[in-house]
Amino acid sequence: MSTARMAPFGGMVPAVDDTLLQSTNSSLAKNTWLYQGSVWGLPTPKLIHTNADATITKVYRIPNNYTDPVHFSDSLWLEFSNLDTDVIRSVVIDDQFDRYYWASSSSAPRYNTLERIAAGNTGANAPFLLGIPQPGTPTLVITSGGSSTQRSTAYVTTYVSAYGEEGPVSNPVDGTGKVDAIWTLTLPAPAAGDLGTDRNLTNVRIYRTVTGTDGTTTFFFVAELPIATTTYADSASDATVSLNEILSSTTWSGPPDDLQGWVTLTNGMIAGWRQNELWFCEPFRPHAWPARYTVTTEYPIVALGVLGQTLVVTTQGIIYTATGVDPSSISLVKLPGILPCTSRGSVVSAPDGVYFSSPQGLIVVSPGGVLNVTKELIHKDKWTAYVKTSTLRAARLSNSYYAFGSSRFGVFDIDAFDNNAFAQEDFSGAKNGVLIDPTSASVAFNILTSEDAIVNVMADAWSDEVFIVRDGKTWWLDIGDPAVSRDPYTWRSKKFQAEDKKNFSVMKTFFKDITWAGFTLNPTPVVDINQQLADDQYGLVRLYADDRLVWARELRVSGEQMRLPSGFKADFWQWEIEARVEVTSMQAATSVTDLRQV
Repeated sequence: MSTARMAPFGGMVPAVDDTLLQSTNSSLAKNTWLYQGSVWGLPTPKLIHTNADATITKVYRIPNNYTDPVHFSDSLWLEFSNLDTDVIRSVVIDDQFDRYYWASSSSAPRYNTLERIAAGNTGANAPFLLGIPQPGTPTLVITSGGSSTQRSTAYVTTYVSAYGEEGPVSNPVDGTGKVDAIWTLTLPAPAAGDLGTDRNLTNVRIYRTVTGTDGTTTFFFVAELPIATTTYADSASDATVSLNEILSSTTWSGPPDDLQGWVTLTNGMIAGWRQNELWFCEPFRPHAWPARYTVTTEYPIVALGVLGQTLVVTTQGIIYTATGVDPSSISLVKLPGILPCTSRGSVVSAPDGVYFSSPQGLIVVSPGGVLNVTKELIHKDKWTAYVKTSTLRAARLSNSYYAFGSSRFGVFDIDAFDNNAFAQEDFSGAKNGVLIDPTSASVAFNILTSEDAIVNVMADAWSDEVFIVRDGKTWWLDIGDPAVSRDPYTWRSKKFQAEDKKNFSVMKTFFKDITWAGFTLNPTPVVDINQQLADDQYGLVRLYADDRLVWARELRVSGEQMRLPSGFKADFWQWEIEARVEVTSMQAATSVTDLRQV
């Protein structure tokens, strides 16, 4: 007696020969969803947003009061042409302006308020450059007073934005004069753009030194003035000024213009990077990035991930972790081994660790250490063949790592050359992806394909739903809707080997029909052995004997007993499903009697 049973269904294990797989694993799992034990296709993506134009590669959704997916359609959308754009919400405590900040590899970091974003985020409502510039050096004139007591005093100024962000101090100006003299400062005018469209500066603050009884000299607040003010006469006593606020922005400066990206951490911190430098903002002050907090890595940084209170730093060579409750006390630890991150978009921060793509496979940095989670699933040669690691874009879909290669625009202007002579866009890998669940031996490794080139894959910051950008639109991969249509998939079994050459003569396939969804099956069965799945078919089942296609049949009735071709025997047998329905079981045997015992 020889029988074969395929249920529950599992994913691929390319590291194992097809004849040595577990009976539930597959030699091919393409566009499959295997979380219920059955085999089904992935949900057909739902269109939720039409992008402004085809150059948009990254979107960020801002909910309109409600964060759930029901309200995707009435959300606000930030759109970017650089797919490597990181958007974060304000870390300012009780931010009354509800600001959003973004950084990318193509422009200086910027921000905007929710009100301005809702009004257009362009033109008069265009985002501001992040960071406050240093004022020019003021000049000082001292008018003699009547007192016989003199003092030496230094003055500095700072700029303040409309949102209360204070910047770095000017160079000091100092002088010596009577304590009751009039100390008149002349304030340089700011750059024209800083007053409105670029920085939105509105005020200037003046500080001066007061020397304490212990000899310590400290800058104290003197006055805050409209930024257009050109002079200020200071006659306040040291006793009065020393009751004011102490200058706190001495070391503050804006983020580097070439900051590549960033992530948020606990305690109001933001971590960003440029080249091999890791930068941190002043806690709860996204506009202030003191250079003294900067730490460096041996190799250029590719991307950052977050695991609890730990920052994971992926580079072109070595992995680092950074920990600390304050940017002044960050501890950077080099993890053992050379494990370069191949793609910024491959980094996914999950509850169990930070995942990223490397030449060796999919790596996770977890509290338990560093692990190649695909080591037992796929070897390096097949990993690089299946996965376009250099352009990978990924997100967490349920418990799986869902990723596609992404299309990239060419380096030449579209009208610079004959369009037939140069590729305007690179689609290499953009129609191929992977779905991997390192925690499930049954789901394992799955191949993904798309008829349209994938531009980006991302997780919605508010709902954790997976969004896809393609063909100028944003789509939602809704795995929570049981009524959503499913894309066709292909699943092929392992190679079953009998004790000796056999002929499997009969089989059954059990599946759930989809007539409830309004699907209409074609009235006439197709019997061609070389047929391909049509739009009006539930699915096809194929049989391979010793790697040769010997039979194909259309699925029409669940549990139908199907006769297989006779007149030959084979050592190795494989069954393949290409379908759009959910298949729950497949059974085959060498006789009808044996089939009843499967």
